Amino acid sequence: MAALATQVFLDTYATEGVRPDLAREALQQYSEAAFADRLADPGRRFILAEASGGLVGFAEVATAVTQSPAAGVQGCELIRLYVQPRSQRTGVGSALLSEAEKLATGAGAPCLWLTVWEGNLRALAFYARLGYADVGSSTHALEGRAYGNRVVARRLAHPARTP
Repeated sequence: MAALATQVFLDTYATEGVRPDLAREALQQYSEAAFADRLADPGRRFILAEASGGLVGFAEVATAVTQSPAAGVQGCELIRLYVQPRSQRTGVGSALLSEAEKLATGAGAPCLWLTVWEGNLRALAFYARLGYADVGSSTHALEGRAYGNRVVARRLAHPARTP
């Protein structure tokens, strides 16, 4: 997962070359040790997608209901949905997202929310196509440089409860 995450992160964010802040973020957040810590966290779940015996994507979901950066939007957070570039637009991302929604529904969350870098137009279009609404904005700072994000969310359908 560390190698795939680094690949997707740099492919997505380093559109104008690998700047030092992005390099340090990738090396810290996507190291094997960082993933070992996240995998050990009982409040996080990972969903993996494989093809021909290799990892092509994963989703990371926080299973507790939390407040998003957008006012009034609470639910489970989709922390990451990363798909290897050559596997994008093949249904892998949609399948991972569907499984993430099932996890959030099982946790009783009213919605699944996430932040998307405002420069990632393909991801914003992907989420909009799958029913996610733009509900606000947030920023992510790396070493003093602010990156604007959009907060997107989708209400989840819960099975009818019987008395």
